[in-house]
Formats: sequence, structure tokens, C-alpha cells
Amino acid sequence: MKSPGFLSLYNSMYRADDDLLINPHAYGIAASHAPVLHLRRGEDGDMASTYLESFERVWASARPIE
Repeated sequence: MKSPGFLSLYNSMYRADDDLLINPHAYGIAASHAPVLHLRRGEDGDMASTYLESFERVWASARPIE
């Protein structure tokens, strides 16, 4: 099976202190109909920390729009 070259799945992430709402987008499903995960950071290596570390890596590589 070959996937289309333009396919890019991603997550919407909303953060408030140590609480996260993660909306994993699924192909062919509107984001408003996809499940939302409510995660709370507990200890290193937990699911919330994994998402937060991913976000921090993206944020660190961001550049201002000129």
C-alpha cells in the first residue's frame, strides 16, 4: 500500500500549566469529530511529557515571520 505524498497527520495541542488537551487528527475525519485526550504531566517519560517535549523541540526551531 502506498500513501499519498502529501499526507501529513498532526496533533492540535492546548496547554494550561501541567494539563494538556491533545486532538490527534485522523485522516478523513474532521478535527471536531476526532477524540481529545486530556493528559496531566506526572513524571518524566509519561505521555504528557512526551507531547510537551515534542512541542518544545518544534518551538525551539521556530523563527519569527518577517
